[in-house]
Amino acid sequence: MYEATHQRYGSRITWHWGHALQHVDFDRRVATFSSSDPAAALSQGSTLQGSNADAPATSTTTSVSYELLIGADGAGSKVRQLMQGAVAGMKVDTKYFSSTTYKTYHGLSLRQGSEEPLPGFASHAPGQFIYNFNVKGMPTLVMWRQADNTASGMLTRARSYDAQELRTKISSAYLQIPPEWVESIVAQTCDTSGQPPSPFGKLMSTTRLDGPRCVLLGDAGHPMTSTLAQGCNLALESVRIFARILDSVSGDLDQAPAAFTSARLEDVHAMQTIEYMQILSSNAPGANANALEQMIAKATMLGSALFSQGLHKLMPSSFPAPVYLLDGLRDARVPYKKVLQTMQMHAVALIALAATLAGISSQVLQLVPQS
Repeated sequence: MYEATHQRYGSRITWHWGHALQHVDFDRRVATFSSSDPAAALSQGSTLQGSNADAPATSTTTSVSYELLIGADGAGSKVRQLMQGAVAGMKVDTKYFSSTTYKTYHGLSLRQGSEEPLPGFASHAPGQFIYNFNVKGMPTLVMWRQADNTASGMLTRARSYDAQELRTKISSAYLQIPPEWVESIVAQTCDTSGQPPSPFGKLMSTTRLDGPRCVLLGDAGHPMTSTLAQGCNLALESVRIFARILDSVSGDLDQAPAAFTSARLEDVHAMQTIEYMQILSSNAPGANANALEQMIAKATMLGSALFSQGLHKLMPSSFPAPVYLLDGLRDARVPYKKVLQTMQMHAVALIALAATLAGISSQVLQLVPQS
């Protein structure tokens, strides 16, 4: 990122390393940072308190005036935390915090004559399906086919990354997985020199994405989990929309933040609702929901999936995607709120159809003469 920024913008952007945000005065537009390295102190428009650059590294504070503060500091955003206590109407709701971790694996390919892990796997198009191998009490494998026809995926719910134990569990639970795939998955996920397991993250909903001369972008404004793999897409869309708003207000930094919330918040909430319903429908531990919310989520997700598959089988040329949700999330031209509305309509249509058929069946039974 640093190299790309430097090549594209040169000296127009200055990077400062080793600073942690401590406080923001939103009225005076002053941000205060701490640093354990005096040599790393900000130099432009800043004041440095503490030891000089030649002294041993001790804690220093740096205050910087800003024209626009962009909080792009991730799911644990300090900017968002400070906004909660200073910006009117700013509330944050943690809807889900995942205790589940995962590791990824890549490059699984079927050798000539190898048995398929699922019927028709070799003929499926890249990205057409997500394959879920799940046995209670065992590690879970999620896979998808890449453009080069290899399979990549995630290993979750592994209680241990001991190679022999993991090999035994995967082999015994999923007999259809080719032995060479098992070995590759174990080798990639049990590599002790690699990264530790990654958490699935948390799902947090905010009532606004702006403050005075301040905006939240990416996970700072809409923390997501890896459940539907939309966090990066959502962040990139937010950046594109905010850039468009800056142009539309001719660079008026007083108008831009509120305009961003107005333009973006509904779609952000729609995507978070979709992800939350997916979490609830999969009975993931850690969800903060009652029985009614879980029932509605499961009905919506399952109803949409069944209805879209029915449309696909009846009219494949008009409805090429067997699962509308996956197809809708792939298409950046379709707003998330449109995806959510379509899923809800699918579910309602299926329920209405089922109720109609049940009513017709009841009438037919009443017309049948009793012996």
